[in-house]
Amino acid sequence: MSQKQDKPVKKSDKELWALIDEKLSERDYIFLPHAKKRQKDRGINDLDVLDILENKPGRKRQRNKQKDSYIAGHLDWSYCIEGLDLDAENQIRIIISFEVSLLIVTVIRLDN
Repeated sequence: MSQKQDKPVKKSDKELWALIDEKLSERDYIFLPHAKKRQKDRGINDLDVLDILENKPGRKRQRNKQKDSYIAGHLDWSYCIEGLDLDAENQIRIIISFEVSLLIVTVIRLDN
């Protein structure tokens, strides 16, 4: 019973990138309603989010471990991925997690 209350092990960079690549290639991802609302509010389209997660050229994908977080009761950590929009002018922060699918929790446009 106490096992459920323990935090899951945080994924290494290698594990995280591999799992993101696997879920994207299988099209096994979900934009949660909160993320869709934030995308609309902040002018961020699905392609910007997916290109950053896929580490397309010029998107400069990186992990911001300081912004990773864990919420008690969840199956996994929330991971912070950052990269550049299509124009390479604005940085975008993407918060993701994993249940069965890759969950895109929210997106934020960071001011430069």
